[in-house]
Amino acid sequence: MNPEALIENLNNSVIVVDRDQVVLRVNVAAETLFSKSRRYLLGHPLAEVVPVDKITSYIDQCFSDNAHFTLREVALEIGGAESLVDLTLQCVIGEAQINTVVLIEINSISRISRFMREKNQVERQQSFRLMMRGLAHEIKNPLGGIRGAAQLLDREITDPSRRQLTGILIKEADRLTRLVDRVMGSREQLKPCLLNIHEVLEHVIRLVSVKSDSELTIHRNYDPALPEINVDREQMIQATLNIVGNAIEAQQGRDQIVIGINTEFDRFVTINRETYRQALNIKIWDEGTGVVSELQDILFDPLITSRPEGTGLGLSITQEIVQRHKGLVQLEEYEGKTCFTISLPYLSTKLDAVEDLSGGLSE
Repeated sequence: MNPEALIENLNNSVIVVDRDQVVLRVNVAAETLFSKSRRYLLGHPLAEVVPVDKITSYIDQCFSDNAHFTLREVALEIGGAESLVDLTLQCVIGEAQINTVVLIEINSISRISRFMREKNQVERQQSFRLMMRGLAHEIKNPLGGIRGAAQLLDREITDPSRRQLTGILIKEADRLTRLVDRVMGSREQLKPCLLNIHEVLEHVIRLVSVKSDSELTIHRNYDPALPEINVDREQMIQATLNIVGNAIEAQQGRDQIVIGINTEFDRFVTINRETYRQALNIKIWDEGTGVVSELQDILFDPLITSRPEGTGLGLSITQEIVQRHKGLVQLEEYEGKTCFTISLPYLSTKLDAVEDLSGGLSE
């Protein structure tokens, strides 16, 4: 077997540099990773290809001590986006120590990391929902008894001031019942229909524009070629409205509130351990202060909120709605701004058996 052919067909990216950290060789995978041709890469300093601050000292040690290093989960900015990679650096000594080089092997693990993060997030949220629904069920039963007792008292009391107290009891019991119903989530079967997702987004924009007291600027970047998608219109309105509403609240007190909504088509996407040929992404970003790091991993869990007046249910409900459509919501970064991405697969493009939306997602 030709060694050259083996290197060229490796899935991992390979870069060879000399003592001056000039690129001497790359394989096809490296061209793909950096989106640059071999003609461009060869002969250029490594610093023009990879942000080398994190690995310069390791390369020097490879040359000086014939050392070998494996660096795990290194964040590198590649093509304007941050990628998580494993790096292996090894000194390769030539004849009589002439032409000694360092071989750098780059294994992109961003997809694996994202998959594990999604898996952990989904499993944790499912556990939370089961626990919250059980707790909500236990709370709802005595609430019904309290309301019923208050109604009976209300009928027997003639003093208006005392009847006012029973009215408060009934009103608060109803308010808590509505809150419990939100915690339990929707039990209705989805009513999917083919629709243009931009029609849903424009409806949400109209709703928030009417309610907002500040000047609201919406930056739209829609893909006009997106195919129609089979989703429940009302529930998808609720899901996107929760995120857009949070984006507005994150900028409360400002004279100018800025929100962006992007839509894009995606191919060969893995969501919740299922792979689809086609999916659409809705990115909703804002210019707020962002999400504190302590909340980022638990943001979609029920009752988690950074606002004193918040219930912590909006994002949890959004995630549940999207997951019932076999999709996922993630907190990401878009050009330095806080961004929530809703990924919705076209279910007819699932790579194995296709599950019917109206039947397979009902609870």
